Amino acid sequence: MYEMWAEFDPAVSPPAVVWHVVAKDDASASLCGRFLEPSQRVVPSTDETGPATPDRYCDPCLGTVREAMAAAGH
Repeated sequence: MYEMWAEFDPAVSPPAVVWHVVAKDDASASLCGRFLEPSQRVVPSTDETGPATPDRYCDPCLGTVREAMAAAGH
């Protein structure tokens, strides 16, 4: 089972919240191989009072998910 993990990444242009895919049983690294720090995790605001930064998705993480689903015949 997998879940999405958001973290603020100032290295991307423009700086944004980047969503990675992590295994629920081991959230220390994303599917793209990036080691994730719990202190860097962003919890999105549900009431729109949080910072207005754009969201992006990690292409390598999503590519790994696509490949796994294709191999499983989904």
